Amino acid sequence: MVCWFQYSGRPLALVAALAAATLGVIALTPVPVAARILAGTWTVCIALAAASRLPLLPGGAGPRALALRGSGEVAVQSPCGEWRAGRLADGGFVAAWLVIVRWRPYGAHLDRTILILPGMADVETLRKIRVILRWR
Repeated sequence: MVCWFQYSGRPLALVAALAAATLGVIALTPVPVAARILAGTWTVCIALAAASRLPLLPGGAGPRALALRGSGEVAVQSPCGEWRAGRLADGGFVAAWLVIVRWRPYGAHLDRTILILPGMADVETLRKIRVILRWR
């Protein structure tokens, strides 16, 4: 089963809301101004890095498609169109509002994570992904 990701503003809105909330907490924290500036700058940099990893953003490094089999085999298409194969890893999460796919490419030492929110794929494809991940 192949899931072609569609553009959705929800992931970007989530990253922006979380960054804004963090900046609000930093602004109200009673620490020296220099520490708040450093923490705020770090928060903005992390938020920009996270946004660049989201699927289908212009110039983003996020995946374009996900191929998933019931046997646990995974293939992910990069923004340049290259497919990378691997296996599902432990630690994924399945809910109606969020799917987290953890996988490890063949020959890699670290797991990768793909977040899939509603709107990033059609409803039937998301249902199939949730079923495969729950029963694996």
